[in-house]
Amino acid sequence: MEDLFISVIITAYNRKEFLLDAVKSALNQTLSKEKYEIIVIKNYNDDNIDEFLNKNNIKNIIMDGTIGEYLYKGINESKGDIISFLDDDDLFFNNKLEYVYNLFKKIII
Repeated sequence: MEDLFISVIITAYNRKEFLLDAVKSALNQTLSKEKYEIIVIKNYNDDNIDEFLNKNNIKNIIMDGTIGEYLYKGINESKGDIISFLDDDDLFFNNKLEYVYNLFKKIII
């Protein structure tokens, strides 16, 4: 069976103060970085945040729209077999993606 790939979609609307913590929680996973990507969709430019995203090879999409449009754009830009959503004011436990990955490996035959 081919390996699964996860796309993490993080949306942010006008909340710069929380976004980097959310992104770092997605970066600091026990799952190998080759098995997932991170996509950030936000409605603002911020030099520090944009530089951090760039440095960590995170897809950074800047657009105006509703949360539904953000999610639609993220899904369309994703490469994952599995989509995981993370709000900008939330955090992942460091084993979240590995847990999800292993669950899907068990159920996909």
